[in-house]
Amino acid sequence: MDIKQIINEFHSLESTTYKDNTYNVISLFDLPHKLGTSKEHYPMFFIATNDAPYNIPNTIRELLSVEYDMECTINEVNGNSILRKFAIITLRSSDKHLQSYFIEIFAMMLMKMPQQPSKQELSIEVERLVTIFSALSATPRKKIQGLWAELLVIERSLDPQILINAWHSIPSSKYDFTLGRDKIEVKSTSSEERIHRFSLDQLNPSPSSRLLIASITVRESGQDLNGLSIRDLYDRICNRLQNIEAQIRLYTIIAQTLGNDINKIDAVCFDYITASDTLAFYDYQTIPRILKKDVPSNISEVRFVCNITKLKDITTSNSFDKNDSQLFNSLF
Repeated sequence: MDIKQIINEFHSLESTTYKDNTYNVISLFDLPHKLGTSKEHYPMFFIATNDAPYNIPNTIRELLSVEYDMECTINEVNGNSILRKFAIITLRSSDKHLQSYFIEIFAMMLMKMPQQPSKQELSIEVERLVTIFSALSATPRKKIQGLWAELLVIERSLDPQILINAWHSIPSSKYDFTLGRDKIEVKSTSSEERIHRFSLDQLNPSPSSRLLIASITVRESGQDLNGLSIRDLYDRICNRLQNIEAQIRLYTIIAQTLGNDINKIDAVCFDYITASDTLAFYDYQTIPRILKKDVPSNISEVRFVCNITKLKDITTSNSFDKNDSQLFNSLF
């Protein structure tokens, strides 16, 4: 399925002008489902489910609505007209960037479902879709620079699948990547020196944990061969993934992180060459830190800034043992 072709066809599709439940649609290649438009030119997926009985309530959210067993007439661009019941998923937004993201993410979900899914199978993916687009109406929880840096670590890794599986499910997690006892925290800076801000907890993991700090110099750039956006890194990572589930997880975390700033997925670019050349990894035990035992019990939310410029990158020596770590071995 060529998703970009589908997106282009949707944007050129005439808005529905009918008063009744009749809609203009385009085909999704060999799938029985359709993509259409409302009179406001909102994108609508018409999903042909099987006849298995299953009672699922409709979902109406700020940006997304999901309605099951809706009888309507769809008019295809080739002149065919079909009357039947569909499950209809609508994104209520006229923002073209948001529309494209909606079409892309749900088209990926359709590719991993049976050709005619049951309402129960569809509802599982719909819940994930609701999670993504509910996040888009929330306040962004992390700066774009930090997200870009985390994506760079995934993109530069030997096995992005492992990094994606270990990536935080919510942006406020203590560590960016966690797999068992092994953890990675990504820090970015735009200055000449590696000066990073840490919370007390970040540099005081549990005694059996192993923690690497990834440090990157990230500088804003114009969009060119070396100036890449979040979208560019996302595309590069997806080109290395065979698993659609991993692509969906990747997109979900991007959406949850950016919230209403999702339009900046294309708008802000950073220097890929500088970031790649400066990507380094440090054993947390070598970083000067405040120990928990030294903090009075009535003091909380301790944060501090540390300059790690002169510390030794573990990739330049054999002092760090990563042989039994799936997470660390996926990095380099």
